[in-house]
Amino acid sequence: MSSHHFVKEGQEPALFVVEKSLFQFAEPLLEWVPLVMVLDHVLEDVLQWGIKIDIVLQHKIPISKVEELVINQQPVQILPAELGHVISKGLQFFVDNGYEAVNIIGSPRDEVFKEVERLTNKLQVGIYDEQVKWSFITSGLFEKWMPAGYNFFIRSDVTAPLLTEGIAQKGPGWQTLSEKIVTIKSETPFWVGEQY
Repeated sequence: MSSHHFVKEGQEPALFVVEKSLFQFAEPLLEWVPLVMVLDHVLEDVLQWGIKIDIVLQHKIPISKVEELVINQQPVQILPAELGHVISKGLQFFVDNGYEAVNIIGSPRDEVFKEVERLTNKLQVGIYDEQVKWSFITSGLFEKWMPAGYNFFIRSDVTAPLLTEGIAQKGPGWQTLSEKIVTIKSETPFWVGEQY
């Protein structure tokens, strides 16, 4: 059997880099050569990865400086974004251009969670920091086999109770009690953060 996979353009998750990160954390997300969008204040760091950047969201650095930095990357689209609306501008670009999924590299701040939640019916989003991948469970049901003693996190609406099976709260997070399928249910969507 051939190991080649064919993915139509726009079907592979795009990559949205919002904070500095080491290339080793981004590398697995670049496997399918996705469209790459970068915030201007991390542009110089991402350029050192030696990858093609497709879009720069400009909000802190003057456009002339951004153009100078990406001179060898052409074609590059530079999108101006208002401070305070940068994440929403980036995510809306993906929605408007028919992307179904995007991976965000950056710490999961409230602003990022809220913007993703606002667009959940239009875009599937994974948020990666250097230790945890966050996924938004829109169905209200998370089931996954996990090893014993596995640590992960749940972020949910405090008004909706969580029904859990096979896990116990431990400090700020949760831990599996034994090797088994873990189940988390809620009447409202919630976030699961898994270490990788």
